[in-house]
Amino acid sequence: MKHLVFLVAVLGLAACTGQSYDTELAKENQWKMLGVKDGENGRLVRTEAELRKLSDLPTGAINEYRLGYQQGIEDYCLPYKTYKHGKKGQQYTGQCLNTKNEKLAIQGWEAGYKEYVAEQDQLWLNTE
Repeated sequence: MKHLVFLVAVLGLAACTGQSYDTELAKENQWKMLGVKDGENGRLVRTEAELRKLSDLPTGAINEYRLGYQQGIEDYCLPYKTYKHGKKGQQYTGQCLNTKNEKLAIQGWEAGYKEYVAEQDQLWLNTE
């Protein structure tokens, strides 16, 4: 039960954080930076429809967003960073598919997540 409450709290916080930059960058027509930020935050790439909800899309905005996203997600998926994501208990949801270091990134994530689970189990045992 504790794990479930913790997971819900983490997911709720994740949903609230990171969303403040998107409307601001869209209003300023900084589509590449929006893509970079989304990638750096491990967000899955936005669809054209999702981008249109933020603002009118000038010519080239989608390509700029995708270029920025690729830059940001490559940074997010560096193996030493994915290890840290896993160690923090963050779930892998396919963010690193088709990146340069995909295989190593996933391995790093899995290694970090295994450590996270072991630490949580230890905490659980210590509270009983």
